[in-house]
Amino acid sequence: MFDVIKKLKFFFKENALQYTLSFIGLGLGNLCAVLIPFIVGMMIDDIVNGIMNTQRLQFYVIAFSVLIILTYLLDFSWVYGLFSGAYKLQKQMRSKMMRHLLRMRAPYFERFRTGDLMTRGTQDIRALAETAGYGMEVLMTSTVYLGVLVTMMGITVNWALTIATILPLLPMIYVFRKKGAEIDERYETAQKSFSKVNEDVLEMVDGTRVIRAYVKEEDFIEKFKKQTEDLYHKNNLVSKTGAIFGPTVKFFEGFSVVVALSYGSFLVASGTLTVGNMIAFQLYLGMTIWPIIAISELILILRQGSASMRRVEEIMNATDGLNLDGQEDITEVKDIKFNQFNFRYGSSESINLENLELDLEKGKLLGIVGKTGSGKTTLIRQLLNQYPIGTGSFDMGEYAYQQYQDPALRRMIGYVPQDHVLFSRSVRENIAFGKKEATDEEIMTSIRNASFEDDLKKMERGLDTLIGEKGMSISGGQKQRISIARALIKDPQILILDDSLSAVDAKTEQNIIKNIQKVRKNKTTIITTHRLSAVKQADEIIVMDNGKIIERGTHDELIKQKGWYYEQFLRQEIKSNEANEEGEVR
Repeated sequence: MFDVIKKLKFFFKENALQYTLSFIGLGLGNLCAVLIPFIVGMMIDDIVNGIMNTQRLQFYVIAFSVLIILTYLLDFSWVYGLFSGAYKLQKQMRSKMMRHLLRMRAPYFERFRTGDLMTRGTQDIRALAETAGYGMEVLMTSTVYLGVLVTMMGITVNWALTIATILPLLPMIYVFRKKGAEIDERYETAQKSFSKVNEDVLEMVDGTRVIRAYVKEEDFIEKFKKQTEDLYHKNNLVSKTGAIFGPTVKFFEGFSVVVALSYGSFLVASGTLTVGNMIAFQLYLGMTIWPIIAISELILILRQGSASMRRVEEIMNATDGLNLDGQEDITEVKDIKFNQFNFRYGSSESINLENLELDLEKGKLLGIVGKTGSGKTTLIRQLLNQYPIGTGSFDMGEYAYQQYQDPALRRMIGYVPQDHVLFSRSVRENIAFGKKEATDEEIMTSIRNASFEDDLKKMERGLDTLIGEKGMSISGGQKQRISIARALIKDPQILILDDSLSAVDAKTEQNIIKNIQKVRKNKTTIITTHRLSAVKQADEIIVMDNGKIIERGTHDELIKQKGWYYEQFLRQEIKSNEANEEGEVR
């Protein structure tokens, strides 16, 4: 149960002064609080014995006032110290998690879904922060404060009465221990359920258009109701298990009060205790209620914190399996060579790239074509270090590709993926993302090269037009061209367009290709596509099928081979001519 505190030891060490001062403030505040019943008992004894006078009354008033003011100031100091520490822990752990997630590649995110990561980064880290804040408060209250109270009851009143009063509370330990284990298990189950709800909600939001197009709104609403009902029941189980602590404390506390009144009355009658002692003892006993309840609160917090710590540690300790520990720096891209290269995804039963032989000279334009699932994107992912490097030879210049520093490699590459990721910001901000402090002139140049200028003129606010979350307010072709402009403004030594021209018309496509060839002389460009017109001007085209290169050459050379490329080119040309004829008739 206390494992979570041990695992947060690093944080407590880093903020040792803050927590030490907070604990000192908490301890002194508790001491001031427990002195009040002692003074009350003295005052009542003075009244009963008939020795109360103005001077004594003034002393008691001043003593009460000083203790109340000190208690207030000390409580303020430790509450601020502990709970500001809790927020500091949240900030620190979320920053650490974000740094970890940004370093991870595709295999990691295949294991952990977005909704699950969000739950762990919010709910679970918040539970850990409660341990560092409220948890530390109840820990001190249920130990130090309770210990001071018991000591004061024994020293200032009577040890026999104190022990007799505490004995009825001991059975609570068994109840707390047994129910605490249940809370741990049920809380973790509820958190997993919450992660699943998060995952499905994100999918619903992303797929809203498809859901509406297929008139599936009611189905998804019903599914969401069932999920939230299930989450409700699981959280209720946590609450029901935790709810037993309060009544248990009150039940055994009732026995304790009965013992205190019965035995205390006997001691007063026998002259062992004074009336003031008895009243002071009852005040002390009343003050023990919160520390005893705090024990149950502590168990709840530590159990939930332990479950959350396990969930956070799981994603923080997990890796993507990539050993990107290359040490060679790179400032210039050189020739890229694959020799007898093989690769297979961890979840794949067959080889995804087989005996790959490819020489890509610096400054050349390479076209990669093939049917869906032929291995085009898999090859690109090797260049992007998104998956572990396969077997065989994969070199750039005189070094193996994995020997280069990964950040240095990424600075050399501009990548436009199939699934375009745009931010809920302006056109300017999305394009300037590719180059820090890019000028409007540079942005406009990249826009012209991506053939987006005419579209931009139709937007009322021009570069300041907000494109909506994930570009939902613009068309697919516009998304692609903004993404291409973002890559071009970076002016990378390697530009990769992974089927990034599929949503633009043939004329726009040719304009973009011509612009790329013009502005990227002596720089390497790779284009994967299903539309062969996009790679007609390539220096070399490779045709892939089932992870193998089955044809290679220039456009003219491949046409002469009369293989897959030739057949596919004829089909696309026929379709293009038919579309043009229909347009002329209309």
